[in-house]
Amino acid sequence: MKSAEIHILPDEIINKIAAGEVIERPASAVKELIENAIDAGATRIQVSIEQGGKKKIQVTDNGKGMNSYDLDLCYLRHTTSKLTSAEDLFHLHTNGFRGEAVASIAAVSKLTITSATEDGDSGRIVLEGGRVVEKLDVQASRGTTFLVEDLFYNTPVRRNFLSSETAEGTRIFDVILKTAIAHPEIRFDYKVGDKTVFTGVPGELRNRIAEAIGSKIAKALLPLDYTEAGIHVWGYISPTTETNGKRNNQFLFIRNRPIESKMVSKAVQQAYEPYGAQCKPVSVLFLDMPDMEFDVNVHPAKREVRFANQNLVFLVVTHAIRDAFTKDMEANSPLIDLSEEIKKQGNADSLHETSLPYGFSEPIEKSRAPFTTNEASGDIPEMSNRPATPFTFEKPHKSSTINDYAQDLFSQPEAGKVISLEGENLQAPPAKEHVWNPPTFFQISNTYIAGEDSNGLLIIDQHAAHTRILYERAIDTLRNGAALDSQELLFPELLDLSKIEVEALQSVEDQFKHLGFYIEHFGGETYQIRAIPSALPLSRAIKAVKDFLDSIGEEGKSEGDMVKVQETIAKAWASTNAYQAGDKLKPEEMDALVTQLMLTEEPLKSPYGHPTLMRITLDELSKKFRH
Repeated sequence: MKSAEIHILPDEIINKIAAGEVIERPASAVKELIENAIDAGATRIQVSIEQGGKKKIQVTDNGKGMNSYDLDLCYLRHTTSKLTSAEDLFHLHTNGFRGEAVASIAAVSKLTITSATEDGDSGRIVLEGGRVVEKLDVQASRGTTFLVEDLFYNTPVRRNFLSSETAEGTRIFDVILKTAIAHPEIRFDYKVGDKTVFTGVPGELRNRIAEAIGSKIAKALLPLDYTEAGIHVWGYISPTTETNGKRNNQFLFIRNRPIESKMVSKAVQQAYEPYGAQCKPVSVLFLDMPDMEFDVNVHPAKREVRFANQNLVFLVVTHAIRDAFTKDMEANSPLIDLSEEIKKQGNADSLHETSLPYGFSEPIEKSRAPFTTNEASGDIPEMSNRPATPFTFEKPHKSSTINDYAQDLFSQPEAGKVISLEGENLQAPPAKEHVWNPPTFFQISNTYIAGEDSNGLLIIDQHAAHTRILYERAIDTLRNGAALDSQELLFPELLDLSKIEVEALQSVEDQFKHLGFYIEHFGGETYQIRAIPSALPLSRAIKAVKDFLDSIGEEGKSEGDMVKVQETIAKAWASTNAYQAGDKLKPEEMDALVTQLMLTEEPLKSPYGHPTLMRITLDELSKKFRH
């Protein structure tokens, strides 16, 4: 008789499978341990890491702690103090409830847990790969300390796919900042090695935002508090004039839990769209709604959330942001009382006839931009930004007669003579023949460069092409230990950086100098730019530095591979210093760009793999025009 081919997996394999879903990288472990500390009632949480969290992660809190009985259970799968019935799965009252976090971390690391309660019941347990190695009776202060060492030591494939120390450290920092913003009442301390990177002092939300992303941005934020259809949205958003927002400066929380939602991010962007494509919002939004209107059981790491009515949430978030803009406008725009002027005019009609600006045929009325939704398909609603009543504005001109126009159009200026409009005199003079020689290259929408070659029409993406040129120049400079030409600024530009940007700057300071930037600490979180690359316009210096620092954390590569690290830095530098879409170029700049592109090693694609140019052949043009 054949034995069964289906068998029950050993606990060791089960734990590693669960760990792969919950603990994706060091930042995942930090997130789970911080959330456990919050649920334990901690008012102070300390996090320290080494080598991007790969070698060591230590999280210490002053929460209620665990007694010896709890300590024996906390590292086992599906053990929790936060869930008593299946009904609790649909009520978000704590940060963790699955009972998988500690077990998952223990399965892929060397874990030491030390804990003590207020009654003095304390202990320590040491585990390797989920197995208990040692149990000790130790004296400790109230609270819990998790020491995670050699993360993924027994899953080398997962460890090999981690990014550089800088990139992993940046991800951990991002987790800490999000959690710190969600809980401004808790003190947070974050150290990398022996260096303190972030300290969050308990206080108000705006102060915590200032600590996390910079005081200059925090001061400019607008308060937001709006309720519609049972959904409460509150927090802070940047005014429409703010242009320094980044991807990592948009924070979303539901019941103080950091979450991700592309739909809500789209709602934020759409609310800002009427105020210009260059507007990059900073947003710190908190959502609250009935328990049955959202589900947090979508992702094993509790990172995403699903809403029962996505369209409704989308509209409420958009309305909330627009409401904040309206309140700000009303608070900062003085009201003009025209009652006396109206009385003097006698009636509203006479006011309408005499007071409207040139070009307006009727008074302009306030109207909210209409929304259109597709409830049946569940698509994200789109918003029309067109005004309800279109209008045009023209410069005023004097009242003229036909003879005046005759004088203007046909008279000889030196004679001052009016020519009759009768007969042949009205005929226009024969047009002069002009020979127009188009330039070799011309711009389309200040974004693409077009020109003719022997095979047809060439269209070049100026940003992608310039990025390729600058990338190869930068990578050669870094690999040869040389330095690009730089221009010293007569008056240094001051630069306010967030904590995470300071960390990124310090990690690439030497390479930055090789690329032509000289930046010095000025005081606090302010730095001064003393020199910039010679080819970079001064007006783009601050934005280039900020975009560059933002890109460093996004493009982390394999640990210890200097070639990959240099490629990351070169790509980020090239992309932020290259011509951008919308930059108007002179003819000589277009010629130089195309010439230099053709001399690069890979002229057909940018360092990010995007095409730099395309050709429309003569045959393709003939087919389009059906020749």
